This record gives sequence, C-alpha cells and structure tokens, in this order.
Amino acid sequence: MRILYQEPGNGFVGIHYDDFLNAWVMHMDCKDWSPDTFKRYIKIWNTIIIPQLKKEKIRFIYGLCESEKAVKFNKLFGVMPTGKVVTTADGSQDILTMRRF
Repeated sequence: MRILYQEPGNGFVGIHYDDFLNAWVMHMDCKDWSPDTFKRYIKIWNTIIIPQLKKEKIRFIYGLCESEKAVKFNKLFGVMPTGKVVTTADGSQDILTMRRF
C-alpha cells in the first residue's frame, strides 16, 4: 500500500492496485473523529488526495467497507456504495464502494 496522507497517531489515507478488481482501492482510517477532524480531512481530501489521484491519472477508486457505519463515513467523501458485496481473501464480506474523479 502507498500512503497518500498520514497523521501520526490518528490515521491515514492510502491506495493499492488490486489485481482481482483490476482497479485502485483506497484505504481510509481515522481514530479520532469529530466535526473539527472532518473539516480538516475534507480540506486534505480536496487539496492533497484528489489532486494526487488526478495527477496519476487515476479516474476512479474503490473501497471495501466492513459495516454500514463505514459506508456512512465514506459517503462524507463522495465514495458511494455500488450495491455489490465482495468476499475478500480472508472470507469476510465487504460492501464495495466507488468514487469517480
């Protein structure tokens, strides 16, 4: 996985290319979540993450959400559920999300 942004002790945003999906998959993790954190992450998303993806000509990303709570979090960043469920290598079933740029 390649880290695009990281806050020591709080979380990160990273991507990796998934050969099975034949697409880029984003990973987002945030431990401390508050309205102020959301405002900061939206700014980071718009000024660091999206420009970097566009620079690399990545036109869409997928994500895997373990719960509806994770889907709700992803929706805050415009990453929407596709209506499909993916069974991962470890056997868990995750909700597939996607965002186009």
